[in-house]
Amino acid sequence: MNRPISSGRWSEVTVGDVVTLQRGFDITKAEQSQGPYPIISSSGPRSSHSAFKVEPPGVVIGRKGSLGGVYFSETRFWPHDTTLWVKDFHGNDPKFVYYWLQTLGLEHYDVGAANPTLNRNHIHLLAATIPDIQAQRKIGAILSAYDDLIENNHRRITILEEMAQRIYREWFVDYRYPGHEDVPLADSKLGRTPNSWHVVSLSEVTRTQYGHTESATDRPVGPRFLRGMDINKASYVDWTTVPYCPIDANEHAKYRLARGDVVIIRMADPGKVGIIEADVDAVFASYLIRIKPQEGVISPYFLFYFLGSDRYQAFVLGASTGTTRKSLSAPLITSAELALPPPATQAAFVAVVTPLREQLNTLVGANATLRTMRDLLLPRLTSGEIDVADLDITPPDLAA
Repeated sequence: MNRPISSGRWSEVTVGDVVTLQRGFDITKAEQSQGPYPIISSSGPRSSHSAFKVEPPGVVIGRKGSLGGVYFSETRFWPHDTTLWVKDFHGNDPKFVYYWLQTLGLEHYDVGAANPTLNRNHIHLLAATIPDIQAQRKIGAILSAYDDLIENNHRRITILEEMAQRIYREWFVDYRYPGHEDVPLADSKLGRTPNSWHVVSLSEVTRTQYGHTESATDRPVGPRFLRGMDINKASYVDWTTVPYCPIDANEHAKYRLARGDVVIIRMADPGKVGIIEADVDAVFASYLIRIKPQEGVISPYFLFYFLGSDRYQAFVLGASTGTTRKSLSAPLITSAELALPPPATQAAFVAVVTPLREQLNTLVGANATLRTMRDLLLPRLTSGEIDVADLDITPPDLAA
């Protein structure tokens, strides 16, 4: 029997009083087809399908492998077998439940022998407290406001990324750069290219260095330790999420990153590229290679966008070696050829792209601040440490 939610006060409950959790649904890659509905696995939405299993709103918890992550779905979705999903909210506010579950430390309730696993029957019995429905809706509205701002900034970041990439393609792939009308195309090893540009290999205009071998830690025991996972999903670095590493003074100086350095992943996810755009005390890991552009010959931003271009990524795909784990070496990475524009053309490109990158990184910093503020508020709101009863907040679904 579910306990009723006490009006105007907090109630002692079990998780099973608040929600009923259900194991997700299995689906193989062979059965999967691209579609509009997200498949939410234990690590979040990673693919989509033409069919769905659950109507929104949905709350999903990582059950197997990656434990305890909590995800919210505004749309119809398919909860994967590696998850638990909320089958019944028992009249509680879904958004509050989403935030509240994040505070329970579910990742610590592993009952798996070889593979980390959560048992829903075990979770249902955990003791907890919740406020009345009015407070739940206020708490959900407060925390959702932060997530909405973060998502809005993320959309703006994506637009800025696309704008910069589009400019690169227009200037250096389609050769429609300022003044191109006065520069005829000529035959070269790369096809028809502007006759004032020179075809060179990357090895002629850059130098490379393999990264530092060490273990990462969340404790600030040394400089930030940039890894492949810090650059493989975005064209920027969010330094607030990058861990640290211990390192002695000589090694620190050898591997310290500088503004304008370009790094590329050589193993596991070869070819993904990042650029250092801040003055930060950081070194780079051994799965990365630093590609240092020759000053006055090739600009960091031109190099960065060339390495991220479709042509170079196709080169990486063909050059990668290894059957189970693809990898690249520094000689392979820098054996690619490119049509190098004159310094003045590169400088014009940098002048156009730099403001876009500055806006992008400002938004990345703003999102880091918003996440910190939200994460500080989250446990205080969902535990009742901050009382919302007298706050003048009208949740969206209660607005007149």
